[in-house]
Amino acid sequence: AFFERITSVVVTLETGEIAEDIDPEIFDQRKAQKDPATSQVAPDNNAGINRIPDHAVVFQVFDDQNALDMVILPVEGYGLWGTLYGFIALSSDFQTVRGLTYYEHKETPGLGGEVDNPRWKGLWPGRKIFGEDGMPEIEVIKGAAGPVADAPYEVDGLSGATITSRGITNMLHFWLGEQGFGAYLDKLRASTESTQRRAA
Repeated sequence: AFFERITSVVVTLETGEIAEDIDPEIFDQRKAQKDPATSQVAPDNNAGINRIPDHAVVFQVFDDQNALDMVILPVEGYGLWGTLYGFIALSSDFQTVRGLTYYEHKETPGLGGEVDNPRWKGLWPGRKIFGEDGMPEIEVIKGAAGPVADAPYEVDGLSGATITSRGITNMLHFWLGEQGFGAYLDKLRASTESTQRRAA
């Protein structure tokens, strides 16, 4: 029943619009990212991103009243030994983290590989992404960050894995910023605000 509430869509990153003519079930984002015809060279960045696909698959999760409850965005970026591929889930305020997970990486077990540790992943829900200027502020720090109430924009660093920790910060800043899903999130916020005004 839960999976029936999830809809996958293809988003045009530059505009934030949903690409209705592209089937998310068969769209290969990694292949598109490597093809010069369906991607563009990334500007200088700290995440190790060389090319940006023109389109990306995102997942929209709806509640029992068919209202948007959560969006799940693919993220990737370079760690210590290679690229980490994962997803970040945001609540319908498009600010609060619901979860972060990685499904593919080459990080060292017990160090950077601790991105797989349920305890570390459990530190993410409730953290905030964007600062008052609207730019990504979330950061994996060196050491302990503390509870959400005390450090809403910080997450514990991975012990002995400073480069991996920095890589996670860099990739989130990239993909949640204007080069990644910034335009898409802006459109979702505008749509939500419009709906709220009509309801009022």
